[in-house]
Amino acid sequence: MAVTPTAALVQTLNGIQFGFILFMIASGLTVILGILDVLNLAHGELFSIGAYTAIGVFGFIIGIVGPPGGGVVGTAVFVLAVLAAVLVTAAILLPVGTLFEAVFLRQIYDRDQVYQLVLTFALLLILLDVKKVIWGDSSIRTDAVYSAINTIPTSELVGLNYPTYNVFVILVGSVVVVGLFWFFERTKTGRIIRATAIDREMATAIGVSTDRVFTLVFALGAFLAGFAGAMAVPPTSATLEMGTNPLVLSFVVIVIGGLGSLRGAFVGALLVGVIRSWMITLYPPGEIAAPFAIMALILLVKPEGLFGTWGETA
Repeated sequence: MAVTPTAALVQTLNGIQFGFILFMIASGLTVILGILDVLNLAHGELFSIGAYTAIGVFGFIIGIVGPPGGGVVGTAVFVLAVLAAVLVTAAILLPVGTLFEAVFLRQIYDRDQVYQLVLTFALLLILLDVKKVIWGDSSIRTDAVYSAINTIPTSELVGLNYPTYNVFVILVGSVVVVGLFWFFERTKTGRIIRATAIDREMATAIGVSTDRVFTLVFALGAFLAGFAGAMAVPPTSATLEMGTNPLVLSFVVIVIGGLGSLRGAFVGALLVGVIRSWMITLYPPGEIAAPFAIMALILLVKPEGLFGTWGETA
């Protein structure tokens, strides 16, 4: 199949956009795994709750200001409404993550990992039922508003019309990436978290409260999952099953990048996103299999992943 340069650029940008969404999910998962040593099976449900909550907040805002039209003003209203919904949603999930860690996970850190898997799977089922009670079984969409401003005129710059919201996701994703690396590399709290990940006993010996660190890390992971769900939902829809696929792909991403490595999660997410996007064009039946094939290949060549050092968060 012949692919024009414009189509190639669009597919690559689509892959990058999906890669940033995937990184937001996988970064929370890999931070929790690398520091708490907990594989959180409920992470995908936090992503989907973020999507549902964001639609509610977004709908409330649009109900007040009215549906945005086309043009620059309509685009600005839409983007600001989505950004407000994203921030409110992520802020709601911070205390949820704090509650989950303090009430449930803290009791089983010293037990076998089987207990952790069973507990997080139970939380997954509970959150699934919570969504059914609050939002019902039907999918919820925002595409009527999204489609009104779904392209940004860029033909004068690069000869391409590209969806406004995808550009917005790439820009916000870039800010999240820079912010996370800055947090872990430059701030005192980030260095304490990294020190705890590397040597928990030594961190405790010098006065670090590991309970507080673990609570903060899990809350951060929940925040990132909800943030990703809120960013991902406007062009699509919120459904009860929407957390499953991102959770599986997040596992693939952190295995490719290396367990506990934030840098690896970023590279792995972009790799999976771009490859998946190109497979949709070149060979659609291979869309699902391609990320797993890349994961298998990397495990054969480098079993620890591209940047794999267990317990490293940068």
